[in-house]
Amino acid sequence: MKNILLATVAVLSLGAMTPAFAQTTTDANATVGAAAGGSGGAALGFVLGGPIGAVVGGFAGATLGAEAGVAATTVEYAGSHPVDPIYIDGGVDVGATLPADVNIYPVEGDDKYGYVYANDRVWIVDLQSRALVQSPGYLVAQSTADFVVNNPVGSVNVDGDIVVGYQVPADVQLTAVPDDRTYSYAYINDRPVLVENSSRTVIWIK
Repeated sequence: MKNILLATVAVLSLGAMTPAFAQTTTDANATVGAAAGGSGGAALGFVLGGPIGAVVGGFAGATLGAEAGVAATTVEYAGSHPVDPIYIDGGVDVGATLPADVNIYPVEGDDKYGYVYANDRVWIVDLQSRALVQSPGYLVAQSTADFVVNNPVGSVNVDGDIVVGYQVPADVQLTAVPDDRTYSYAYINDRPVLVENSSRTVIWIK
């Protein structure tokens, strides 16, 4: 099982998710999807804090529960203050309630919402009900990105540009990332791409 932010990942148990995607860039060489909730709707593409090798690209991929109206400043706080990740067996979704033994981290200046890192996503949590109300997107560990770049596989050619949010066709073989239950990868049009397993959607491109 993968460590993110050099922390042990706990295993818990809840329900599943279905993503939709947006896009931004974090540097000249890598692309991730990103979107923040709240009335501002600001894009997030920053690199999360923590030790080198922790997380690359900030939030990547889909925003779930954006209609909850969580302030962009709350989302930004959750992204810029990394916490120990957990793994919830079976997946999670908006509306799921966290067990009493899961630590919800407070957001400075917001007494309504806290946050957790679970299943390679940031989740905004209603402090009163302990329900998951929004996820700004995926987290990508630097070690995962490094593995994809350092272990190339045969490239597959497809028509058009491959962007974050592209759904990889079923006939394109994906290669597993060791000890990672969230992501696989492929090389498409000579570029390494990281793919979310359940949706076969590209969430990171080198």
